[in-house]
Amino acid sequence: MTATDPRTDTAAEAVDVVVLGWKPTEVLRALTGYGARVVCVCEPSDASAARETADVDTVVVAGTLTDAAEVLAALARTGIRLTADAIVCSADEFPLVTASLVGEALGCRAWPVPLALALRDKFVQKQLVRAAGIPVAEACVVDTLAELALAPLAPPFVIKPFDEAGVRRTSVVRSTEEAEELAQREGSEHSGPWLAESFVEGGELHLDGVVRQGGLLLLSVSRYLANVMDFRTGGLVGSTTLDPDEHAGLYRRAADVATRSLRALGHTDGVFHLEVFEQDRALVFGECAGRVGGGRVDTVVQLKFGVDLHDEWARAVLALPSAVATAEQDPRTFGWVHLPAVRGRATVVPTDDEVRQQPGVEVVEMKVKPGATVTDVLKDSNARSGRVVVSGPDAAEVTARLRGVSAWFRTALAVEPVES
Repeated sequence: MTATDPRTDTAAEAVDVVVLGWKPTEVLRALTGYGARVVCVCEPSDASAARETADVDTVVVAGTLTDAAEVLAALARTGIRLTADAIVCSADEFPLVTASLVGEALGCRAWPVPLALALRDKFVQKQLVRAAGIPVAEACVVDTLAELALAPLAPPFVIKPFDEAGVRRTSVVRSTEEAEELAQREGSEHSGPWLAESFVEGGELHLDGVVRQGGLLLLSVSRYLANVMDFRTGGLVGSTTLDPDEHAGLYRRAADVATRSLRALGHTDGVFHLEVFEQDRALVFGECAGRVGGGRVDTVVQLKFGVDLHDEWARAVLALPSAVATAEQDPRTFGWVHLPAVRGRATVVPTDDEVRQQPGVEVVEMKVKPGATVTDVLKDSNARSGRVVVSGPDAAEVTARLRGVSAWFRTALAVEPVES
């Protein structure tokens, strides 16, 4: 059995692809579109949703996706037999190392363990990048928060747990007193280890794209509306994608940092989401993931550059040629933003049509409906009432429209208090 991509006449022999995690579903759709038989390994809480996903042939339930023994046992219990041509992978950040270990144990194709570790563990990542001569924050490992005051870093520095993505439990420590307060508030002898890294000044950018054989085929540079850590003080979660012609100098610097960073990490084939800080004309490495970026990075890249990052992820997994060369760029600029959420019970929520009537809005995704309980965005950078994608003639106008639709939505949303 083969599947052919009409854009490139690319045919792929049907193979078993074991995917750890059922999101994003777009990658499952892309894999099956190329004829792959998808075995989805998921945790119990996701089993029902995974079984309802049309692009999954077999669902295997494991207690956790971050334990290779659990995944191996779950596969063994189902009696699935995999050949050396089978592939074990994940489009999610947490099970990357597990997927590599499982693939290695079963004799299947998978990322090398050092690559998966480099893309998952931010301390290992920063060591590799620093060794390559790329500017990056100083970092150290703190076993427990009780030892935070002993960290060989002068405030301000950032502290984050290794076992999470995003910034939900990430804190900026600006003094010895704050370090002690954090240890008392969050610390536990069973909590850790933690990554501590020096605080980096500068505006935050994210670089997204496609790499093949170590060369950049696609690079998208976007400027966050506010540094991600600023969400706790009301900073908007979203970004504006910059036009390569209007920001040629920045794109040259970004391409250099991305190419050198990906080479240092050993990530030569696939997609990437890389965050950097802009200081004058220098870019300081933040962190890098070997997956499609969150928010609506995927939609914005497809609208601007004509490239489906989920499809490119699947192509790399299946060792199929990239389709980037056939893509056409839109002259407009695009951006996305999370619509604000305020803790309480939503009594009035603008409709999709009302949101779509705001200037430049191209895509609307509402999450909250009237009567739903809303999580405060100040507690979680992923908390939102919805999100939108906006277009405009240039970055300044798109940024203004993103801020405008967010401000409008905040006044249009009505929430009543709920008990804690």
